[in-house]
Amino acid sequence: MNTTVENSTTEITKIQHPNSIWTWKSNQRGGKVSIWLPYLSKVEKKKGSSWLFEYKGGELVADLNKVDCVMVYGASGSLPVALIDELKIRRIPLVIHRRNMVSPAVFLPGLRPDPNDLLTRQILFRENETKSVYISRQLIRARFRGVENTLSIADVQWRKLNRARNHVSLRALEAEWSKKYWKNYFSALGLAGTRRREKTPATNALNACSMFLTGILLRWTLAHRLSPCHGYLHVGTDYAGLVYDLMEPYRYLLETAVAEILQKEEMRTREEKDITGASIEQLKRLLEVIVYVPATRQYVRRKNLLHGVVLALRTYLAGDMKKFVPPVEGTKRGGRPVKVSYRLPGGTSINKMEMPPF
Repeated sequence: MNTTVENSTTEITKIQHPNSIWTWKSNQRGGKVSIWLPYLSKVEKKKGSSWLFEYKGGELVADLNKVDCVMVYGASGSLPVALIDELKIRRIPLVIHRRNMVSPAVFLPGLRPDPNDLLTRQILFRENETKSVYISRQLIRARFRGVENTLSIADVQWRKLNRARNHVSLRALEAEWSKKYWKNYFSALGLAGTRRREKTPATNALNACSMFLTGILLRWTLAHRLSPCHGYLHVGTDYAGLVYDLMEPYRYLLETAVAEILQKEEMRTREEKDITGASIEQLKRLLEVIVYVPATRQYVRRKNLLHGVVLALRTYLAGDMKKFVPPVEGTKRGGRPVKVSYRLPGGTSINKMEMPPF
């Protein structure tokens, strides 16, 4: 998931940079952007409020007057105290994160009233059962729409999901569908009778791929100043519940990766570690595939869906959108599309002949 840009120095001039160096322009924060710096190596003060950042893949000149949040990802060089002081004066949070680090280093400016505090809105929406159930329902719908080739759900069951107004009925429906899905999934692999929570080479590979996606989603959750431990469908606060929430629409990717590896004849006699390693490599390949996203009418690599779902939640929490619309892959169709106020980073043009089968 490394970011690459041109070797020349880049400046913040667009709402979304195609390679995700800056990731967000908020209507509620005067057009400020969040920037993500992978493997930062050098920081240098420039004129006025501008700073030069060198990182793996390029350079970026950022005017701190236009910045909402700075996130440093991976190994990095030293950070000047002068930069930290200026971030404090301009009330810009600094987040330092590495893969699978649930508790990153976060440098926050002193507290003061903030009418656009997204963290508070995240928790308030969590405490509001109507909003919390709505977000959970959207995630469950996207989850099972993504596996319709394995589990066919009758219209009457979808109507039950639409009518669910509390988490008890919502989770009961999810549990019922999941039980049927996993029975079909393992049977198709010749592993009939296997249960998802068992310890087998297949389930261990699924767990490893899940952890891989967790690290990516955790990065974007932190970059957009949300709490990973305050979810809607997963409500415990002793783990990254929101991260597992936001993974729901994209679990089919890791499940497809594992299935494709296990279906290879040469993998059936390999050791468990080989199956797990091959599954993760296959997941990486699937994340690089370019797909069409109807909600934003863009072609993007699948990995950008993982960033996009955090953007979708942020726009909903901030009040920029009345609906929570997770981005999912699909096909071009006629009719009026859903209006969304976010764009996915990494949009690209593509020849239709290059499109993978969906």
